[in-house]
Amino acid sequence: MYNLPQSTIVNRVIPKKTFVNQLGANTRMKDHFTNDVVRVEWLAKLAPSTINVADGKEVHEITIFLVPIKDENCPDDIFSFIDGMIPRHTLFILRWGDMTCLHLNYKEWMESSANTDKTFRIAKTYRSQWIKDTEISLSIEGVTMDTIYEALVRQVAGERIIIQSENLREDVEKSTQREMLLKEIEILKQKEAKERQPQKKFVLHQQRIALELEISKE
Repeated sequence: MYNLPQSTIVNRVIPKKTFVNQLGANTRMKDHFTNDVVRVEWLAKLAPSTINVADGKEVHEITIFLVPIKDENCPDDIFSFIDGMIPRHTLFILRWGDMTCLHLNYKEWMESSANTDKTFRIAKTYRSQWIKDTEISLSIEGVTMDTIYEALVRQVAGERIIIQSENLREDVEKSTQREMLLKEIEILKQKEAKERQPQKKFVLHQQRIALELEISKE
């Protein structure tokens, strides 16, 4: 299933109340589990003990959850909630009818703090396009857990990570900055189109051109 080695398969349903009770879900998050999620299945465990790879410096285990959902637009925050509380790297396979997509929160270790129980910081959330469930195939490539995780991040992110270097963290940061610039450019375009005063329209135009020039230099 999904190109996963048989040695990694767990196939265990985790009751939704386990996440609600043990992870300290608030009322809004409880409603998400009730209204948006059918169930949560622990599909597979990628680790040196289940696949023939070396342990990583940052990544030691990747938990793969299969989550049938009730609506195509199931909110991201329920998966951020789960991910932020689990001290492992995680991949969610979301299934809606016969369609499937991949959801991954790119996580980085946090320094321990007396004010939080979280061990990870979610730096960026990626969700792939919906495709037929039978067409999903995971990219389990690499010789260490770190490189396997990097391959999964790039697979889920697709063209949202435009830079392909040997440093995934830098690639994510640069691509995120580019996304923000593109959003700013689009906002300026809309303001420029609506503006009726020539002087203000010219200022908006110059601001947009400056941002487009900044992107072109990358």
